Amino acid sequence: MQKAIIVRGAAAGFAAWACLTATAEVNLAAMVGPDPATTVKRFRELTDARIAEIRATPNPTIPAGCDVYYLSKAGDDAKDGRTPATAWATVERLNRATDIRPGSFVLFERGGIWRTSLDVSGHPADKSYAGYAGGLKGLKGVTYSAYGTGPKPRLMASPFNGADPARWRATDAPNVWSCPLGRTDVGLVVFDEGAAHAIKILPVYHKDGRTTAQYTGRPFKDYRDLDTDLHFYHDYATNGIGRGTGLLYLYSKENPGTRFKSIEFGLRHNIVTAHRQEGVVFDNLCLMYGGAHGIHQGGSKNLLVKNCEFGWIGGGIQGEGLFGRAWGVRYGNAVEVAGCDGYTVTNCYVYQVYDAGLTHQADVVSRVSGQEKILYQKGIRYVGNVIETCNYSIEYFLSRCPTNNPSRMEDFVIADNLMWDAGTGLCEQRPDRSQDAHIKSWDASNRATGFVIRNNLFAGAHSQLVEICADLTNPDGSASMPRLDGNVFVGSPAIRLGAVEQLPSAAARPAYVPLDDKAEDYLNARGGGNRVIVR
Repeated sequence: MQKAIIVRGAAAGFAAWACLTATAEVNLAAMVGPDPATTVKRFRELTDARIAEIRATPNPTIPAGCDVYYLSKAGDDAKDGRTPATAWATVERLNRATDIRPGSFVLFERGGIWRTSLDVSGHPADKSYAGYAGGLKGLKGVTYSAYGTGPKPRLMASPFNGADPARWRATDAPNVWSCPLGRTDVGLVVFDEGAAHAIKILPVYHKDGRTTAQYTGRPFKDYRDLDTDLHFYHDYATNGIGRGTGLLYLYSKENPGTRFKSIEFGLRHNIVTAHRQEGVVFDNLCLMYGGAHGIHQGGSKNLLVKNCEFGWIGGGIQGEGLFGRAWGVRYGNAVEVAGCDGYTVTNCYVYQVYDAGLTHQADVVSRVSGQEKILYQKGIRYVGNVIETCNYSIEYFLSRCPTNNPSRMEDFVIADNLMWDAGTGLCEQRPDRSQDAHIKSWDASNRATGFVIRNNLFAGAHSQLVEICADLTNPDGSASMPRLDGNVFVGSPAIRLGAVEQLPSAAARPAYVPLDDKAEDYLNARGGGNRVIVR
């Protein structure tokens, strides 16, 4: 019989539930009551209300005198884009514009879908390991948002809806169908708006000459070895066993175009890129079906992402043989920056991401060139979001930092977020199934000041709830650890709480702690008011 334990505390705060709404500021720890099942149910109700609220966020108010540009699926790229009646039709036309000034608004019509994806295999940037080509290009000081009525406008890195039997051809292998997708790697395939998704089969090259499928471990030479429903292989490259035909092969009991109402493919490029831009705002957009990142910005200053939805992101191949691995290494985050000075993600709904929901990450010493830099990650706010079914809800690291290098994180706040089920969903096909967490720092340098984690829900995970570590202290000798206040941790004894630990050296490894009746004391030694529910 499963034992349910509320670790410490009483029923304080339950009486206030009746007056709480999705818009109210909710003290999560005060919601913990005597019955674990009831408590978790009410956290889920609160989460669902927050998702509905995020999806219903109203359009922005445009200040007088601002330049405004419009995009509509009924638009015309030959027009000026300056009114709803003369709206542009495509992201390609928007990216070609040269007169969009800082302070301008670019508005996408609600209910519209923009497929930003192209086969970018010939783009010079695609020859790098990251492949940051394609998609919407964010400009300095510009706000990208929505107008009209209906659901948030969608930007997708899927070139077309594959639910058309004419797009698929039967092959010489039983139940294996092919669809031409080009030579930009496809990271994911999603059916019927998330009702199902495919498993990507990657070849593993063994030193003895054998080739096996990473996910199954069985011999794999080409598409003829697909033998499981909704497993796919994309022949995007001419290296290894691939011939670079650009064909995606899918195992299906019937023509996929007949079987499903929608089939979306996530090509490996960012849906939105805004490198080295300042003051960019992304508001009220829905970014879906991309094989790289949803939004990627390097060297950002004052980046604001708010009221957005991100779903089904990542899974594309970052590079072949990276980190000494004998297979293509996959990647993809909903929102990622490297160095930053002002970076906020708030009131967003993020789900089904192969890697991290939200992240800032950088190496001080380059793994490729060996060049040493000074990097700052300042003014980071992850506040008021719902994040679920990502391998890492929030990932951060500032790694490979020499002791005498001043690189650091400053003023870093994670607050008021609702996070569920790390390490589940799309990311279950990863080879590193034990690394998931709602907050994942790795055992990196991570020198930090002004770091606070407060009033968050960390509910459920495949392996552990958090891993928060640093192996460098600050110059004054203080720890690089956050203060933990008023957070709620929920899970079963089958998973770990994880670790919140200042490590003594780069060679040290964290001491992981179980999720048990001692976990609350462990957390409150690093702050106060944290609650643990073990089911």
